[in-house]
Amino acid sequence: MHDKKCEMKLYGTTSIWPKWQLVIPKEVRELLWLNTWDSITVVVKDDRFIGLVRNNDLTELIEFVKLESK
Repeated sequence: MHDKKCEMKLYGTTSIWPKWQLVIPKEVRELLWLNTWDSITVVVKDDRFIGLVRNNDLTELIEFVKLESK
């Protein structure tokens, strides 16, 4: 079995702008070291939940999900 736990924390809210743009809260940008023009993958679960993952971390997320689904 693996040691990692899936933890979630609420970091505020945001709105979808007229051109379908979304602002990521400053606290999250700083926490994840996000910069302008970073590539992010959008993941959807059960047609209800949206997650944003830096492309650099996508492989790690996929491995985590594989372990959780066993």
